[in-house]
Amino acid sequence: MNKRFNDWLGDKLAYGLSTMGMFYAVSLLVVVPLVWQRPQGLVGWMQYGISVFFQGAALPVLGYVSRRAGEDQEKLLLETHDTVMEELTLIKQELALAAEERDSLKELIAELNRQCVIKS
Repeated sequence: MNKRFNDWLGDKLAYGLSTMGMFYAVSLLVVVPLVWQRPQGLVGWMQYGISVFFQGAALPVLGYVSRRAGEDQEKLLLETHDTVMEELTLIKQELALAAEERDSLKELIAELNRQCVIKS
């Protein structure tokens, strides 16, 4: 039960945190405090940019991009599966036709053998 809840919650959080809406929200939360307090000096700005913006705002974008890639991969897998299943159906049909032709040829060979035995 606990694992199922954790999986469910993890899926919901992963989806929610990897949306472009979350990117805009985090970006706004990162930029708004600059109105009241700005980092001092180049090192302060670099630390602010790296620690706050890249870790806060870039992660939702990375999640969004990876989720989109996963959706594209899933779509490709489904298309490939459908194509393979169609080909499998065609192969089964051709195999059934080949079996019928083989049976017809066996009957024809048996008939020819009987006729050869009768003539001899």
